[in-house]
Amino acid sequence: MNWRMIWLGGLVLAAGCRGPVPEPRTLPVDPSIRRILITGSAGTVGATLVAGLQQRYEVRGFDIRPTTGAGDSVVGSILNFDDCLRATEGMDAVIHLVNIRRRGADWEDCKDNMIGTHNVFEAARQNGVRRIAYSSETGVMGPQPLTVQRTVHTRTRPSGYYPLSKVFAEKLGYLYSRQHGIGFVSVRIGRIDPNGEAGSGSVEPLHPYDFSHADAVRVFERAVVHPGVEYEIVFGVSDSTWELIDLDHGRRVINYFPQDKSVIEPQSGDM
Repeated sequence: MNWRMIWLGGLVLAAGCRGPVPEPRTLPVDPSIRRILITGSAGTVGATLVAGLQQRYEVRGFDIRPTTGAGDSVVGSILNFDDCLRATEGMDAVIHLVNIRRRGADWEDCKDNMIGTHNVFEAARQNGVRRIAYSSETGVMGPQPLTVQRTVHTRTRPSGYYPLSKVFAEKLGYLYSRQHGIGFVSVRIGRIDPNGEAGSGSVEPLHPYDFSHADAVRVFERAVVHPGVEYEIVFGVSDSTWELIDLDHGRRVINYFPQDKSVIEPQSGDM
């Protein structure tokens, strides 16, 4: 397999981890991933990714409204399969961010999100897309004691229809990975400040669940370009002195090394 390497480096063994965690200067990249579709490109995270990725990749936006700053974009809905086919045509990878949330319509939103996500995944399959990165959320695990670290092995316990649709998408991604050979990474994102400057780390994370704009670009880029991925789940949060969320798994499986960090003492209770 033809991989290229950015920088050079070795491996270090992280305590308590199943296997080596690469140092941040060792970043293998699949060079065949050059054209990336971002759904929900007009939203907070989407605009951040467009700004942060379009200097290194051919980026196409896909949203129900025009995508500011994107050189290539499709205006359409994930609920329209023909729009999804048009958006995914010619793409190597898809970053699927769209979340349909209408006040007071939880179950209808859940169904729309499931249908829309299936449309995106199926259109990607039909158009030969090789990698999908999906924007899930930490909420799929439900409330947990703050004394317990969240890991990819923490049982999913959705407490509403919105996180339920995220669990569905993670399982659908597994199906498309196993049956169709599409590499899939679910990024369980935390909280991102919409007032941060797109593509920058201008908003400092203050909590383990916080997610800077610069780290958002880092994790989703690694999710689509790291070679050899079949199916993975990682956390989309910035680093923290309080290791409430396991980031070593993301470092190990896609080489996601967050550069922004919150400084906070451990707390108690549930979240």
